Amino acid sequence: MRQSAAARLIVMGALALSLLIPLFWVRDVVAERASRRESAIADISNTWGKAQVLAGPVLAVPFSAAWIDKDGRHQRGVHHAFVLPRDLRIDGHLATETRRRGIFEVPVYRGTVKVSGTFIRPSDDWIRPVPERVDWAQATLLVGVTDPRGIARRSTVTWAGQTLPLSGGSFDAGLFRTGLTTTVAGLADTALGTVIPFAFTLDLNGTRSFHVLPTADETVVFLNSPWRHPGFSGAPLPETRQVTASGFSAQWQVQDFGRPYGARWTSAGMNRDQLAQQAGDSAFGVSLVQPVDLYQQADRAVKYAVLFIVLTFLVFFLWEILGAKLLHPVHYTFVGFAMCVFYLLLVSISEHTGFDLAYAVSSVVTTALIAGYARAVFGGLRQGGSVAVALSGLYGFLYLLLRLEDYALLAGSIGVFLVLSLVMFMTRRMNWYELKLGEG
Repeated sequence: MRQSAAARLIVMGALALSLLIPLFWVRDVVAERASRRESAIADISNTWGKAQVLAGPVLAVPFSAAWIDKDGRHQRGVHHAFVLPRDLRIDGHLATETRRRGIFEVPVYRGTVKVSGTFIRPSDDWIRPVPERVDWAQATLLVGVTDPRGIARRSTVTWAGQTLPLSGGSFDAGLFRTGLTTTVAGLADTALGTVIPFAFTLDLNGTRSFHVLPTADETVVFLNSPWRHPGFSGAPLPETRQVTASGFSAQWQVQDFGRPYGARWTSAGMNRDQLAQQAGDSAFGVSLVQPVDLYQQADRAVKYAVLFIVLTFLVFFLWEILGAKLLHPVHYTFVGFAMCVFYLLLVSISEHTGFDLAYAVSSVVTTALIAGYARAVFGGLRQGGSVAVALSGLYGFLYLLLRLEDYALLAGSIGVFLVLSLVMFMTRRMNWYELKLGEG
């Protein structure tokens, strides 16, 4: 049995499957390191400012009403009517930098966001339940900010020619619950249909992403930043965008029919959870993408590990056949463990040097180790050199698969087909029934 090619193939298969155990451990290490990075991001976000979503402004007008509930009882209460602006323009500049927690780097930004637009003085004939009294004197302007702790300095809003202070607070506007607010007087004396301009500037700190809610009949957003790797997300994508070595700029133009919520609603009739979900679904903006997510790349690499171990075993097996040298299963085990260690080296080195350099170092030292081992066990430089060439090709192929995200399946399928074709060609004249390993 020790010279049986079939028995050797069965043993190799069993060893390859048993190596799934250390590979699962490696994936656990990758997941644990990725979790630590997320903890570092959360730590920085809590002190600097979280990923920010800017919403509004929204005009909130209190009103009192009486109604009969479903049980026939008379009810009376105070509610709010919410109205969105007619048009909204947001011009933002995100000055980026990188913060560190231990070995982990997190992109953050200092945003200067200029907001302007107009409201139309609304009527109250659409409000339900029908109001007994509308308190226009207590109307407030609400601006939604996900994490108000990221607001760097106090702001004011210019409303109909008046300068009003914005103060922090929490409120339930449906679309958002935290941000800034100010009382706007004079609406009671303003004629219906009057155009009311507003403008304000926010200095906003945030982490990793900045998004906007479309809260006007027409929302125009222009963003620029020196960050060279933007990830545009949400619907719609920018109408125009430009990404260069010096940063990016992008412009969005969103109409009201492109969002899932209306231009006005009341606290009496709104479904808070549904409105919050619709707001989240309609947000659009940009994320500060780090060019190479080393943990994602390492996890993808581990998924190919079994295939590459099998192909390396195949190279050693062919030398057993062609070189009349009988190997012990322990030799295959050591080679398999060396290939598993490659992934640990890749993760640990890339945390300090970057993925590309870590991949080069890890693949070179692993190839040198296995090729040197092959030279020793086979007793020849030619065998060690061929193993080095084969492993260099395999690691080069793996790097190509990691880079070709959209075409990885196609490239992988073609590569496996070519390897299989080569093996079939090399073994096309072998008589497997009479083949005995170690006899040439």
